[in-house]
Amino acid sequence: MVVSGTPADVVGTIVAAAGALGTACFGIVEALKWTPLGEAGFAQITKFLGPDLLGALQVAYGAQYEKLLRAQYRQDSQQQTLIGKSLRQGVRLGLTPNNADALATYVGTVAPKALQSAASSVANGVALSAADQNAIGRFEMAVDARIDSALSQAQDVYLGTIRCAASVLAIGIAEAVQYMLDMGNASPTNYFGALVVGLVAVPLAPVANDVVAALQAATKALGRR
Repeated sequence: MVVSGTPADVVGTIVAAAGALGTACFGIVEALKWTPLGEAGFAQITKFLGPDLLGALQVAYGAQYEKLLRAQYRQDSQQQTLIGKSLRQGVRLGLTPNNADALATYVGTVAPKALQSAASSVANGVALSAADQNAIGRFEMAVDARIDSALSQAQDVYLGTIRCAASVLAIGIAEAVQYMLDMGNASPTNYFGALVVGLVAVPLAPVANDVVAALQAATKALGRR
């Protein structure tokens, strides 16, 4: 690729082009959420919650609970608002006298007997005592902390996977374009340049306009000296 102009113009053009490539690749990868990419990171949720909390979700939503959660996660993998709400409400609904002992032992912030008593009061429609309210409150706070940690870890894995996929796509597109521009006769240096453009495209995508503006401002400032 040949770009004319001042050095600042050349760098600005390359940065803008690389940023546009990265943005396009992000868009392409986002459009592939129907593939396994859309569920990247979901395994972190089941890992962090553990079998006891997952059992409570099964009580609340039935045997197909995981299919439900996967669909919600795929729909909103970045914000996670919908699945976060479903997880919190599901554990609350799934708390029963039968699993209260195991859940209390798992979270470790409330006595098993106290949580079991509170769960029995809820199941029987009995007004909750202060002790019952305290037990349920401590249980819900501990569960919410675990869910927040699970969602945070899942989001990290999802975003990392998306960035890696977009970077691989950007490198492939850059190399393919270089091949077409040189009709297959490009030198190794040209292909290395295309590799560099592909590598920086995704990291530059969110800040490309700011970098170009900074280069232009610096050029104007230095030109007036």
